[in-house]
Amino acid sequence: KYLFLRKRRLIQNFAKKHLDKLNDVNVITLANYLVNEKLINSNSIIYTYGVGTSISFEEQISNKFNCDVYCYDPTILAKNFMKNHIYNKNKIKYFDYGIWCEDKMMKFYNQLDKENIDSGGSITNLFNNDAYDLLQCYRLETMMKKNNHDHVDVLKLDIEGAAIKVLDDILNSKIYPKQIIAEFECTENDNISRSEFDEWSLELINLLKKFRALNYKLFYLPRYSHKPFSTIEILFQK
Repeated sequence: KYLFLRKRRLIQNFAKKHLDKLNDVNVITLANYLVNEKLINSNSIIYTYGVGTSISFEEQISNKFNCDVYCYDPTILAKNFMKNHIYNKNKIKYFDYGIWCEDKMMKFYNQLDKENIDSGGSITNLFNNDAYDLLQCYRLETMMKKNNHDHVDVLKLDIEGAAIKVLDDILNSKIYPKQIIAEFECTENDNISRSEFDEWSLELINLLKKFRALNYKLFYLPRYSHKPFSTIEILFQK
């Protein structure tokens, strides 16, 4: 019955209308994500947001290209995972704060699993929960200055509904990464109405137009590790 869910059909139609079909042979799979390997080398600067309980992408991209990866996630879930996970701290640099369009403490509304255990958070309250943690966030421009970087080669955003506003701020700062992998989540409700989806997607359409004007390709990425067309995931390629 998943094939007939309204949200899946709306996302499928959106991808066909507004996004490019993936047709670049240089795009490879690393963990659950896809990147163009020809645009990455040992000097590439990689920023990733959204750790949760896995840094398999960060480890694979660092191992394959021998590059440093700066990864960020302020949630308790990520802090506990990174505290117990064994990884190469010389190459993978973890910071316990998040990304937003302002430098300030932000409410991260909790996501609870079936056992009511905190399993992450969302600034936009994607999970429709009243409980939250106040966590530190910074703009990408601020974090780049902290790290003495003047550009970013690969940016990964898996930030539970906040990607549109964050990417708008990044463009306003005139920061243009060579590649951006971003996931856009509208709701957890599989039966979202057409009008609700259209209202949400209008903001995304306006963002995509800005990237088109900057000569980015916008590849739709089918996530077969999850149910296809459950979210909108895009590879922005300069």
